Amino acid sequence: MNIHQLNVQYDERQDRLLVRVKTVHEQEVRLWLTRRIGIRLVEPLMTTVSRIEALDPAVTVADEESRKILVHLKQEDFLQKADLQTPYSSAAATLPLGEVPMLVSEVTIHLHANGLTQLVIKDSGDEGQEARTCTLNLQSFMVHGLLHLLQQAVHRSQWLDPIETPEQDESPAEAAHARRTQKKIYTH
Repeated sequence: MNIHQLNVQYDERQDRLLVRVKTVHEQEVRLWLTRRIGIRLVEPLMTTVSRIEALDPAVTVADEESRKILVHLKQEDFLQKADLQTPYSSAAATLPLGEVPMLVSEVTIHLHANGLTQLVIKDSGDEGQEARTCTLNLQSFMVHGLLHLLQQAVHRSQWLDPIETPEQDESPAEAAHARRTQKKIYTH
C-alpha cells in the first residue's frame, strides 16, 4: 500500500480521532482511535522515530541526551519540508475496509532494518462481527508525519487537559454560580 496522504482529525461528536489514509491508487482506509489508543500510540511512535533516526550514521552519538536533541532537530527539519498545507483529498476513493471506520483495538509497530515501519492495526470486532486487520507500511517521513498529526489531534481533543474542580475555599454561592455557568456535558 503506497501511501499518498494522511489525515488525523478529532471528531467531537464521537470523541474519537478519525485517521484517514489515502493511497496513490485512490484507496482510503478509515480508522477510529479512541482516547485510550490515541494517547497510548504517541509514545511508541516517538520511540519509533528515535529508532529510525538512530539508523542514520549522522545521529549516532555517545550519550542519550545528544541523541534526543538530534532526533528533535530531524523532526523539526521534517516539519519544515513537509507539505502540511495541501488539504486532504476526499475525492472518490475505494474503501477496502468499508465506509464505516475500523474501530482500532490494538496497534503493533515493527521497525525493519531498512527504516520501513509497519503498523499492524486490529479491530477485535463486536459480538457477531469478524475481527479485521489492516497493515500500513510507512516510510520514515510518513512516521514523522503520522506522529505530528496525531500529536496535533490529541492536543485539539483536550484529552490531556486537567479537569477543573471548584476551589475548596469557595463559598456555597460561588460554587452554585460556577455550576450554573459551566457547559453542560449531557442531560437526562
